[in-house]
Amino acid sequence: MAKRVKITGERGRWIAEAEGHWLAVLHTSWRKFPNGYFDPMTGAKVDGKRHAEFVEALRREPFVILQRDKPGSLDRDGYVGIFTFENLQIGADGSVGLTLIARYADPID
Repeated sequence: MAKRVKITGERGRWIAEAEGHWLAVLHTSWRKFPNGYFDPMTGAKVDGKRHAEFVEALRREPFVILQRDKPGSLDRDGYVGIFTFENLQIGADGSVGLTLIARYADPID
């Protein structure tokens, strides 16, 4: 069973803190079941601070946070958990692809 951790995010920020680490936050809307993930970053500002911080966290940490999106939007409706990942691909257009490997931790509600 996965352990439970406190995840603290800030509105408008693409990373969140868990156990002293700042991890990239992924949206369930872009999950490709069973283990794929691809965010085309359509409409996102990929040449700004938030995207740079997000990509830096993906490259630095072996974990990501998956957030549950509210239906029809990318607004947060809670966290699914923290996952390990591999096969990180950052496109020239700022898109992000990767493979989720295993659940590392569940969020403390």
